[in-house]
Amino acid sequence: MHRIVLYCLFFTVSSVTFSQVKGEKRFSIHTDTLKLAPKMYRDSTQIKGHLDYIFENFRVDIGNGISLCDYLYNRSREIKKPALMASARNIKASIYALRNDYTNATKFFLEAADLFDKLNIPYSTANMYNNVGMMYNNTNNKKLALQYFEKGLKVAEKYKLDNPKALIYINLTNLHITENNLDAALETAIRANALCEKLKLFKEQAVNANLIGVIYYYKSDFEKALEYYRLSLKLSKQTGDVHSENTALSNIGEIQVLQNKPEALTTLQACENYFKKIKDYSSLQQVYLHYSTFFRNSNQDKKTIEYLDKLRKVESQLSDSLQRKSVVFYQTKFETQQKENKILLLSKADSIKNLKIANQQLALSRNLLELTRQKLALSGARLQLAQDSLHIAKQGKTILQAQLQASKRQEKIKSLSKEALRQKLILKEKEIALNRKNTTIGFILIAAILVLLIAYALYRKKQLEQKAILAAEKSKQRELLTQAVIEAEETERKRIASDLHDGVGQLFSAVKMNLSGLFTRVELVRDEDRFLAEKTMALVDESCKEVRVISHKMMPNFLLKSGIASDIRSFIEKVDAETLKISFESQGFKEQMEFTEETILYRVIQELINNVIKHAQATELHIALNKTSTTISVHIEDNGIGFNLEEALEKGGLGMKNILVRVDYLKGKVHFKANKPSGTIVHIEIPI
Repeated sequence: MHRIVLYCLFFTVSSVTFSQVKGEKRFSIHTDTLKLAPKMYRDSTQIKGHLDYIFENFRVDIGNGISLCDYLYNRSREIKKPALMASARNIKASIYALRNDYTNATKFFLEAADLFDKLNIPYSTANMYNNVGMMYNNTNNKKLALQYFEKGLKVAEKYKLDNPKALIYINLTNLHITENNLDAALETAIRANALCEKLKLFKEQAVNANLIGVIYYYKSDFEKALEYYRLSLKLSKQTGDVHSENTALSNIGEIQVLQNKPEALTTLQACENYFKKIKDYSSLQQVYLHYSTFFRNSNQDKKTIEYLDKLRKVESQLSDSLQRKSVVFYQTKFETQQKENKILLLSKADSIKNLKIANQQLALSRNLLELTRQKLALSGARLQLAQDSLHIAKQGKTILQAQLQASKRQEKIKSLSKEALRQKLILKEKEIALNRKNTTIGFILIAAILVLLIAYALYRKKQLEQKAILAAEKSKQRELLTQAVIEAEETERKRIASDLHDGVGQLFSAVKMNLSGLFTRVELVRDEDRFLAEKTMALVDESCKEVRVISHKMMPNFLLKSGIASDIRSFIEKVDAETLKISFESQGFKEQMEFTEETILYRVIQELINNVIKHAQATELHIALNKTSTTISVHIEDNGIGFNLEEALEKGGLGMKNILVRVDYLKGKVHFKANKPSGTIVHIEIPI
């Protein structure tokens, strides 16, 4: 997807560059042209003709275009033609932009914009601001990019210039996409599309349609994305823009891969052949990545590895191509430098300026060398990304195996319960053995009065050790038993919730659908029959909702996905605010707790809230949840009728006992006290 955005940027750079006056005559300009006497360029027509030629051919690379632009700029300044000076700076900036030297491109676009603004040429000024905005966007300076796009829009709107406005809207769309501001991107894209249709800018409309497809792709609306990719494909075919056509095909193929459609292979093959033909290795990378994703999703490991190998080869070719381009470019710069040295002998007046140009070109060569190194590093990172994707697929298989092992753990929970009972019997036998031992020691003490003090000391020491061991063993077994009970309870909740949702819920839905179909086919003449039918449908619908509510209360989906603070907030939102007004505060929960601890604490808070709803007759409830590096504290207070903890426990209520057992399992403490003038305060402290 990022490749699509970069492609649109380049297209816009080339399409919005200030259009020069095109003469019918064509010139063959070389560096030797600079040897001509300056008097040959006293006529603005000659300068304009040369600038037109450079503008029409710089994308093909005429080698010494920057030097020619500087030379023609100086001649234009000598004859005092600021419009030609602005054109020379604009073309020079466009050449730098084509070579990805956005710093120099920005500098000369700004200079051209200033000249056009002084000349009061709004069309050119708006386009220059647009170009400067693109340069800042390409260097990731989004704030400045937005400022210059807005400047261009202001000029275009003031003078009612629809053409620059359409192109600026397209670039604003791209800017919003890179900032993940999809709503703003869609708004500017719609405006750009309306202007492109009005002005019949079909090539630009194809680019804009591609961007709208990207927006809907990021919104996960793949059907809408496909609709606009196909529109881009159609417009590209109509305008003969083969590259845009194949880019749209690549994007369509990507979505077909995500949807596991077999026709994805045919789509990808069409654009693969084109990108191979023109040696567009960057686009070919994306195609091979889509291939590998398709075969990985269909579990064809051999094919997946095959296309990952192709991806690596393309990465290698892309790196070699970048290196060769760098070498050729540096060689061209060297030859240009030699020729310019000859020019210095013929033009003493321009010697200082040509020296500055040489220094700038040397700095450009160094920047391009560094850029080549960065692109090589990027190619390695993309290869690593493909390897990581294959690794993720293997991890998916590991997760499936882990799920199978989870069922085995459920059986272990049952065996732990049996083991706990057996340990209790062992402890009982140890207690009986200890009592016998104590009795024997007592008789020995009576018979051996002389050693009473020594024996008694030894006895007390041994007794304390045994009691400590016994207490530790009891605590351990009690904790294991509590853990087993809690885990079994959560498992049973999940099972019951699943059975209600997938079993009873589905049956009720089927009954509702069948009754609805029956009532549409059978005409009920009597009012009593229609009333009975509507009442039956209402009861079935209410039953479906009740089953869904019960299953969500038993095991809500968010308990498995969100943190405890988010889970509690979601639970509170389901409570009727008119009956009970609940306020909730939480601090320190940036990371999730352990699953078991989080589940137990969530159940405790859920039980306390349910008790307030059922018994407290309260109208307000405040909950505060705070986490520090050492403790988790829960503070709950209501304005209800209050209650007595001892009486609640004597009545045998399971809810209060469950709260105390769960808090004790977390090694925490819970305190209940009256909330003056009315209600109850519950405070829970749990160590981390």
